[in-house]
Amino acid sequence: MKTTMYGNQSETLIYKTDKLRKIVNHVLLGTRLDVISETDNAYQVDARGRGKSGWVKKEDVRDKPVLKIFFVDVGQGDGAIVESPEGVVLVDGGPSTNFYKFLKYRYRRILKEEGKVNIKAIIMSHPDWDHFNGLTAVIKDKRFHIGHIYHNGIIRYDGKPPGRQTEMGKTTKRTINGKNRTVLIETYNTLANAKKLIDGGFLMSSFRKFWQAAIDAKAEGRLKGAKCLTIHDQTISGFDNDPKDGLRIEILGPVPVGGKGEKLEYVTFPDAEGIAGDNPGTSDSHTINGHSLVLKLFYGKHSILMGGDLNIPAELHLLEHYGKDNPFRVDVAKACHHGSSDYLIDYLKKVRPIANVISSGDNKSFDHPMSDAVGASCRHTRGNHPLFFSTELARANSNSGTHYGLINLRSNGKTLTMAQMKEQHNKKDVWDSYTLDLFHYEDQ
Repeated sequence: MKTTMYGNQSETLIYKTDKLRKIVNHVLLGTRLDVISETDNAYQVDARGRGKSGWVKKEDVRDKPVLKIFFVDVGQGDGAIVESPEGVVLVDGGPSTNFYKFLKYRYRRILKEEGKVNIKAIIMSHPDWDHFNGLTAVIKDKRFHIGHIYHNGIIRYDGKPPGRQTEMGKTTKRTINGKNRTVLIETYNTLANAKKLIDGGFLMSSFRKFWQAAIDAKAEGRLKGAKCLTIHDQTISGFDNDPKDGLRIEILGPVPVGGKGEKLEYVTFPDAEGIAGDNPGTSDSHTINGHSLVLKLFYGKHSILMGGDLNIPAELHLLEHYGKDNPFRVDVAKACHHGSSDYLIDYLKKVRPIANVISSGDNKSFDHPMSDAVGASCRHTRGNHPLFFSTELARANSNSGTHYGLINLRSNGKTLTMAQMKEQHNKKDVWDSYTLDLFHYEDQ
């Protein structure tokens, strides 16, 4: 016999024999286990290279996969893998090939056995190099077959091209809510739009290479297409389920001020010093970051927020749009902008997660995560024992080299576990894991 089961405990125990006495391995919630044989109360399983194989209690496993999110240590950047019963989603990919290397390692057995991996969606939260550049190698690899690439519609030129006012493209002046604002009016949507941008020249090199790889993948039959997403889309196709039945991904941002498709328009944002006043200026970086795709994931009783590189002007823009509504409250939040100091306390109070995750690296020109961001994010959480995870802090060094930090999230809809690998561990117990007991974290 051969069937597939999945660990259904925060740390599912694997025993040496069917007597279920000597523990030889701990695997996380949702870990795939191939069943070799069974007795009345136990399965003999293959752990598929994730520690020693052996026997598990039948009551400790399930026959359906769970939600898994891997916050990958990509250095100074963001990169996450979302695995669900509906399929695999990549959210950003960091600045280098670290993300691609981890993907190849993660799916090494599938690549060997099936020759390809299906990625249902790739999400580029915004066109900053430390978020999308690492995805180019994934798209170019002929073994990866991709559904759609989703993005926020903002272009990255190499400086200001002729006839453009910013490195994002053309802008104009408009009166919005009684204030004179600068509005970005040059955006794009489909692969055909991206092809026109490439042919027109002046694009930032890494941005051009990303979309050229996508165009080539489409020609090879490995990519269906690309689409710009905003709040008007509400959800991502294929991930619009009732959370009781599967993964639902809602789009909380960006919030455009007009248009749609390649005619989409965004208000531009000033830097932190230019927030006040009736006629704030335009900061290219704040506008690019501030209109990041903001995703809220629902699975069973649990919710996760992924907000790209939101900043103070963007968070003000979002709070103004939603008014008295609060769609931002979640159980786990990926901290915005790698733990920079550019955050709004009122926004953090809206989110109030149980656990925060920060993705950052050792690049000394940024010094992320900032001390005040760590303190503020932990201060504005739920419960007496909030959790804080950092890909950078989870990293370790040994004689064999660098062990990159990886933060795991696992949910079966009822139990949610957060885990990272122990810096010092024995071979049978490598995880430092925490189970979020939602009953104890409800708002008072």
